[in-house]
Amino acid sequence: MQVISKLFGILLIFQTLTGFSQPKNAIKLDIHSPIARTISLSYERGFGDKYSLGLSALYTDQSITFSSSYLSRVAVTPEFRYYMGNATAMNGFYLSSFLRYQYLEAIQMNYLYDALTNNYYEYYDTKSIHTGGLGMALGFHKVFDKHISIDGHLGTIWNTGDQRISQNTPWIQEPNYIFRPYVGYFIKSGLSVGFAF
Repeated sequence: MQVISKLFGILLIFQTLTGFSQPKNAIKLDIHSPIARTISLSYERGFGDKYSLGLSALYTDQSITFSSSYLSRVAVTPEFRYYMGNATAMNGFYLSSFLRYQYLEAIQMNYLYDALTNNYYEYYDTKSIHTGGLGMALGFHKVFDKHISIDGHLGTIWNTGDQRISQNTPWIQEPNYIFRPYVGYFIKSGLSVGFAF
């Protein structure tokens, strides 16, 4: 009987210690990115009392952009977070800095005028570009009921690829406008829900 009582006591202590420990990992899905026909998945790992590292990946299908074109992109973003004030890792307000690699491919519809027939013809032009980016964000991450992770952030990012003039044909102004807003400066935001463990 004493052995069973001791085992029960050890299990109770172990459950208490693990039950109140702060989760150090979270897998999250961005719930506002489907508006832009995008899926974004991220992983965060807390270390120390104030820091975490994260890695996110996103994919956008052939979405209609701001012109008569279609755009697809793949991006990978490593991120470092510092949890400010009284916050602990993965629980409170944070300041983050991140890098981003992305590949974009666009199909643009153009028109060609034929003076002989006095008609316009449609044709499609495909362009692709690799970019690198750097950014910062302010956010809030909270773990509820030990496992429900909610994370929101707002920040800015600068990506390469925002050319003002073509290097091959100098008379073409802003040759990469088709990739906007994903080249140059733009706002980065997110609202993610996930599982912490």
